[in-house]
Amino acid sequence: MNERRRRMALSAALHVGSHGVAIVYCLMTIHEPNRTLMLAAYGCGMAAGTVGLCVAKRITTKAGAYLVSFTILLVTLLMAALGAYWDGGAASPATLGFVTTSVFVASLTPHLRLLIGLEALIVGSYLAVAAAGQPTRPGHVFIYVAGMLVLISVCATQTRIVARQRSQLRSLATLDPLTGALNRRGLADFAGPLFRGCRRPGVSLLCLDLDDFKLVNDRLGHAAGDALLQRTVAAAREAVRAGDAIARVGGDEFVAVLVDAHELTARTVAARIDGALREHTGVSIGWATAPHDGDTLETLMQVADQRLYRVKQDRCRTAHRPSRTGYGLLAGSPDLGSP
Repeated sequence: MNERRRRMALSAALHVGSHGVAIVYCLMTIHEPNRTLMLAAYGCGMAAGTVGLCVAKRITTKAGAYLVSFTILLVTLLMAALGAYWDGGAASPATLGFVTTSVFVASLTPHLRLLIGLEALIVGSYLAVAAAGQPTRPGHVFIYVAGMLVLISVCATQTRIVARQRSQLRSLATLDPLTGALNRRGLADFAGPLFRGCRRPGVSLLCLDLDDFKLVNDRLGHAAGDALLQRTVAAAREAVRAGDAIARVGGDEFVAVLVDAHELTARTVAARIDGALREHTGVSIGWATAPHDGDTLETLMQVADQRLYRVKQDRCRTAHRPSRTGYGLLAGSPDLGSP
């Protein structure tokens, strides 16, 4: 959301600046025809950009941000078209407003389909002014449009490269490279909005810890341990829904965040995970549900971890029986080598 607000505020500021330049141009050529109309049009464009700057600080939804940005763009295009038409048509210096707007859009819109639609609207507006305004020298409109398309292509390519790199950096910062699960930072980013500003009911959390994982690494090697971690995440993902999240928060410690899931659902998911992993390893699972066990991620993790510890204690009391994890894996599970 902060990034979206930043882009929206930058776009609004650029619109204010460009209309300010247009107003200065009108004042410098005040004795030319239609300057009063042009000043009024550019003043409206500057006012729309100013409103956008104020709204950018308060916007809360993606749809709202798109609506405000698109409204500002339409106002800017309308004012640019009117100003260029009143100043003589396609050959007017005021048509540079189309160029700056197309560059702004290409530089701030990483989504290709949306970019193509907006740029087609901008180029079409210039062609409409060219058709309605005074005739220009042969080839003028062609060169102008070709130049706009070159600028659009260069800026759009650079914007998409930067967006791709930003996405890769975000993945590196929030994902565990071995298993593809969220890391601690990714878990905080996912769960934070669920609890922020209110006591969100129906959020459950599972803490998972593999039994005798160190024994697997010591006897079978780290490659077998890595494969087991990957299998654990895969099994957990099959047990939860698409809107839930799996995070690796330690060597063999995992957390599952279940959105809109009460205690019974949490216990059912825990049983599914345990059943999916039973052939390959044992897993101790603790659970916690908001708001009964807490209303923050940290509190729920503490409660779930305490219950997990009690599960491990119960298993220690039955230590006379062979460990399902240690002996089952050391006996040579046929599927252990494949993640």
